[in-house]
Amino acid sequence: ERHMPCKSFYNYMNGDMPCANGDRDRWLNAFFSDVGRMQQIKATADPQNLFQSHLLPNRVPPSSQWPRVPALASSTTLALGATTTTTTTSTGRPVAVSTSVRKVSTTSIATSETTITSTPALSDSVSSDLEACLRQAISSVVVRGESSYDEARRCRNTRVDIVPTPLAVVRVSCEEEVQAAVRCAAAQGVQACARAGAHGFENAAGCSGGVAIDLQDLQNLTVESASKVAHFGAGHTLGQLYYKLQTKYDLVVPGGAESGVGASGLFLGCGRGMLTQLHGLACDTIRGVRYVDARGELQDANADTNPDMFWMAKGGGGEFPGIVTEFTVQAFTAPHSLYARDCTFPPEKAKALIKTWVSHLPEMSDPVHQMFTHITMWNSMYVNFPSLCFDCSPEQIEWFEAKVNEIADAVGGGTCHSFGHGWFDQLLFEAGRDRGVIENKAEA
Repeated sequence: ERHMPCKSFYNYMNGDMPCANGDRDRWLNAFFSDVGRMQQIKATADPQNLFQSHLLPNRVPPSSQWPRVPALASSTTLALGATTTTTTTSTGRPVAVSTSVRKVSTTSIATSETTITSTPALSDSVSSDLEACLRQAISSVVVRGESSYDEARRCRNTRVDIVPTPLAVVRVSCEEEVQAAVRCAAAQGVQACARAGAHGFENAAGCSGGVAIDLQDLQNLTVESASKVAHFGAGHTLGQLYYKLQTKYDLVVPGGAESGVGASGLFLGCGRGMLTQLHGLACDTIRGVRYVDARGELQDANADTNPDMFWMAKGGGGEFPGIVTEFTVQAFTAPHSLYARDCTFPPEKAKALIKTWVSHLPEMSDPVHQMFTHITMWNSMYVNFPSLCFDCSPEQIEWFEAKVNEIADAVGGGTCHSFGHGWFDQLLFEAGRDRGVIENKAEA
């Protein structure tokens, strides 16, 4: 963390925020391109801050200040929905992208004229009304004191300081149950948070003091064959989405390489990965979302309907003022063969490697070269410079090898080797197959 511009960059947000000197708005501006617009949208769509967010300092008012909306009856069955929240990251990329919320420049954080009043702290115990409301409409409800509570609340990140304490964890099976959970939380004046991959980096990601809505069973997936537009549910992990898209449709979406990460959080947060230089960030592919709003109603957001919410979905991450239940995204033909050249250097060469690599990035980032390149420097005795070429022709491979060799030769002191393999093989390698983190099979 000494080498990061902000301690909270990795943790997303904590109490001291040393790089921002405790200034919440300054922190937000480090991550997003237009905080003022985000705060205005949030104030309009979720003025009581029902959905946990860093955009507003206050929490949900007590139930007397919030219209009581009856929970939905549990007899109706709706199509499974999809997606949810995590914090967004602010990263640029070298190819043209559509407008999104991610950080591209420093902007003013002027807010709208809407006044947000402060509200009392949340209750420390689950009210009987909240539990009764949840159990009336949702089949899987776990509250504090039950034997399954510790397992239900656990995040994937097992860091000792991350111990979320939600009032209740509900595992929903359809959009109707998401609506019911939101309405119950609103009626009792507690926050509602969505969870898919459970990879949050802070206690707030576990919805301490609120109702955590676990979306992992929302697994619907359909594809429009002519346009390659995919509709998927929020419960998918990235690995599940990759596997279904390729094995059933020979398609792929740009994203990361960690198979257990929730796909919904990655898309809302503009995740990047090996295909970013070809197809953009994950949020660039979003064509629309379906979500549950602060009143428990199902809504659509796309270029024509609720355009402000659509804008928020393309990079707003955990600040999105709703619980997304389905994504509509543009998919692409999956790569079939990968040609890799992997170079390793001693740690004292790191500075020279980075400078040389950066000087060649504009050329390497041109999608015409169909490549991906990065540098990894973790707590190890070497610096790794791996590059990939996707479905490349002999001419493209020749250029690719020559460019990697040019960088390696300029730095000196490294060793390089080349090899070919498949897309799933690369994904498994990136996800930790060789370290025993994941099984060596595509289904993993």
